[in-house]
Amino acid sequence: MFSDHTGVAVSSLRRIGILGVALLGGCTQLPPLQPAPTVLQAGSAVTPPTSQPYRIAVGDVLSIRLPLDAELNETATVLPDGSISTSVVQRQMAAGLTLPQLDTALWGDYTKVLKNPVISAIVIKSAPTVVYVLGYVEKPGVYSFEGPVPRLAQAIAAAGGLKLGANPDQIYILRHLPDGKQQFFGTNFAALQSARDPAANVPLATSDEIFVPRTAIARVYGYFNQYFQQFIATSASVNYQVNSNGTTSVIPGH
Repeated sequence: MFSDHTGVAVSSLRRIGILGVALLGGCTQLPPLQPAPTVLQAGSAVTPPTSQPYRIAVGDVLSIRLPLDAELNETATVLPDGSISTSVVQRQMAAGLTLPQLDTALWGDYTKVLKNPVISAIVIKSAPTVVYVLGYVEKPGVYSFEGPVPRLAQAIAAAGGLKLGANPDQIYILRHLPDGKQQFFGTNFAALQSARDPAANVPLATSDEIFVPRTAIARVYGYFNQYFQQFIATSASVNYQVNSNGTTSVIPGH
């Protein structure tokens, strides 16, 4: 009875091995990752979405300048609700606007107290760019970058780099636009790693969600490893007892 059980275990292990070979041999038949609506490949002419005018963000520090009325020059910080206030304007929405758009809005406010004001706003300190790095990287998490706009390579480096089995050919980015909409696109990061296409190192925007998928082979290995571990856990819970007549019985574990 003991030997019969051992035979079953060996047979089961053989079946697992056969299953693994079959999965690996047929990995090309696994459903591939769905491509992003826009994928930036090496040499692609597609322009990254962030090649647009800078938009003011919460936490930005602005300098409001009136060259003809210098006594009204001041700084203003964009509040959590997206607004700013000055000595003339009690509340003006700024987050999500470009600088020329804010200039126009402020001009309308300042004309109530000044005749033909000349006014301009500049960013003297930008808020940190916060991005989320997910998927097959060493340290998934939330990362904050001060100063110039960060790029994809910086975010991946901050997350400890790509894990073994990551697929750099299509790294996906979900972007949250100022109008509340979302934009989903991808980039061929492998083209940057091989120095074929610097444009693959796309600039990031705050709240970007970066997802690094696995390769097909890595997914197959994950499935196989999970199945194998489940089998070992089940087999390891089997106990044996010696009967009074000298025979051996198998007792399923709990």
